[in-house]
Amino acid sequence: MRDSKLRTGVLYGVGIGPGDPELLTLKAVRILKQVEVIAVPKSKEEAESKALSIVQQAVDIKGKEILELVLPMTKEKEILAKAREDVANLICEKLKQGMDIACITLGDPLFYSTFSYFIPLITKVLPEIEVRVIPGVTSINAVSSITLLPLAEADEKVAVIPATYEEKGLKEIIRNFDSIVLMKINKVMDKILTILEELDLKDKAVFISRAGWPDEVVVKDVESLRNKRLDYFSMIMIKK
Repeated sequence: MRDSKLRTGVLYGVGIGPGDPELLTLKAVRILKQVEVIAVPKSKEEAESKALSIVQQAVDIKGKEILELVLPMTKEKEILAKAREDVANLICEKLKQGMDIACITLGDPLFYSTFSYFIPLITKVLPEIEVRVIPGVTSINAVSSITLLPLAEADEKVAVIPATYEEKGLKEIIRNFDSIVLMKINKVMDKILTILEELDLKDKAVFISRAGWPDEVVVKDVESLRNKRLDYFSMIMIKK
């Protein structure tokens, strides 16, 4: 432990991969062992953080302080902004005490991750703060590996987008790219199936839920998922 009176702590954004604890990098494991505080973003609805449960399978974190960062599951921008600011202030207080903090995140810290919102808020309060990002394996890489479908070959074009994108724009992207990964599909699956049918691409699509987790699900007959309730951690990969 360093002398907390002489320094501000270091903030690490640590990507822990898509769900398989064996996909944590060696550097992620080293940093998690080294820091005094592990910050864990979670929704109010979560009884237990999925990210923390993955870390616990790979690293002995006994004796470390666990800082829960509770964020609401809402699209209300003002509510989200206030919650992120409150969470950033919690992190700043620990950093001011000289504590090194690892903020864990599923996948990669700078790919559709909550951590990316924290950086400007924290550096605004602590301009001198040292922020280091430990890259992680993304769910996109996991989906490609599970399905054995290359994300890109030669000069192919790749798109990774939230399926909540407006319908006309979504259809154009699917039409114009060679490999497409659709995220956040759980509430718009029927819309996606209709678009795939119109573009005659249903046989090119694969559904994956909880990629890399013990309860991973892969479905090639995507039409069978119409009118079904789907898990939040679900995606579709389309490979032409």
